Amino acid sequence: MTGPSIDTARPKVARVYDYLLGGIESYAADRELAAGLLRICPSLGIAALENRYFLARAVTWAAGQGVTQFVDLGAGAPVHKARAGVLEDIHVTARAASPSARVAYVDDDPVVLARSRAFRAPARGVAVTAADLTDPRSVLADLGLRAIFGLVLSLIPAAQARNVVAGYMRLAAPGSCTVISSGRCADEALWAQLSGPDPAARVHNHTPAEVAGFLGGLELVPPGLVAAQVWRGGRPEVPAVPPGPVYVLAGVARKRPA
Repeated sequence: MTGPSIDTARPKVARVYDYLLGGIESYAADRELAAGLLRICPSLGIAALENRYFLARAVTWAAGQGVTQFVDLGAGAPVHKARAGVLEDIHVTARAASPSARVAYVDDDPVVLARSRAFRAPARGVAVTAADLTDPRSVLADLGLRAIFGLVLSLIPAAQARNVVAGYMRLAAPGSCTVISSGRCADEALWAQLSGPDPAARVHNHTPAEVAGFLGGLELVPPGLVAAQVWRGGRPEVPAVPPGPVYVLAGVARKRPA
C-alpha cells in the first residue's frame, strides 16, 4: 500500500517554515514563496528562529516542573543540525532536561511524517503519529499521553483555535501545560502584503486578546503572553513594547490541579 502523494508544485507551510529555519526539507515552490515573503519582511526569518528558541525554553521549563510527556502538534520537519546550527528537535531538548521524557510528534503533512519516521521515531521514547491536530480526542486516544505541548494556532480561525485548546485541556491531566505560539503582525499594510495571493495556507493574524482567549480558564505562567524572544518561565520582567511589527506571541499555561 502506498502512502499519500507529495505535492511539490505548491508550497506547504511546514516546508516554508523549515526553509526559514535553514532546513533542507523544502522544494522550489516553497523556497520561492519564502524568498518572496523575506523580500517583503526580512525579519520573518528571525521571527521563525525566535519561535524555535522559545519552544526549547518552554520545554526545558516544563520538564523542570515534572512534565515528562510531550505532544508536539503540527510538529514540522526534523531539525538537521548541519544546517540549523544550535536548533534541535523537541525530544532532544526534553530528554536533556528529563531523561525519562516521552515525546509524540503529530502532523498530517506527508513529507513531515516521512522524515519524522526516518529521523525521529528511532529515538527512545519517541512516537510519530499522522493525525488532524484539531481533533483532540482522537489524537490523545491514539497516543495515550496526558501532557500537552504546542499548537499551530496561526493556521486555525480564532473561534476554532479556542475550542481546540479547550478540547485538549479538558482531556489533559491536572497540572498539564499547554505551550502556544502564534505569529503576529501589528502593521495592517504589511500584513496585507504578507497574506497576499497564492499563500501556502490560510494564515490568521490573531490579536493578543484572541490568543489570550485561547487560554481561558488556565493559569498563565509568568511572564504571560509576550514576544517569544523575551519569554523566560517564571520571570515576570519583560519589555512592554513588542520588538517590531512582526513577531511571535508566545506563552505557557497550566491546567490547575484538581
